[in-house]
Amino acid sequence: MSRAARFLVLPLLLAPAACLTKIEVPDEIYSPCRATGSSDWSAHVETYLTAHNRPVTRRHLIVDGKVTVPGPNYSVSLDLGPLERLQPRVQQVIVRTTGTTSAGDAPTTVAVRGVFPPHKHYGPIRIRCGDGTLATIAAVTDTTQRP
Repeated sequence: MSRAARFLVLPLLLAPAACLTKIEVPDEIYSPCRATGSSDWSAHVETYLTAHNRPVTRRHLIVDGKVTVPGPNYSVSLDLGPLERLQPRVQQVIVRTTGTTSAGDAPTTVAVRGVFPPHKHYGPIRIRCGDGTLATIAAVTDTTQRP
């Protein structure tokens, strides 16, 4: 078999092998939402000093709110979601709820707080749970001093 023929046949032999490879599927960004309501959402940027020999000032975004879940056996957390590159840019914060409901459980309101890495500029922050939007924080309070 000539050298040119080998180069033409080799891709044809490898094509079926490519079908057998495992393809990684990314995790779902939006998980099912068990929250029945929310309130008191706020967001602000805080500064803190690092614990180095020379302290360096760093910033982080803090998002606070209250989420109502079907029962006391639920845990609620906040995750940083995707950044919508609109004008202005909208940062999504995802509410995650896990737990089970027992018969006779009363709805419970849980205070949640998330600390996230900062951006230079903030537009609105959209609080999402599942496929829906729980709240939109129009303005982020930034009290940091920039040189």
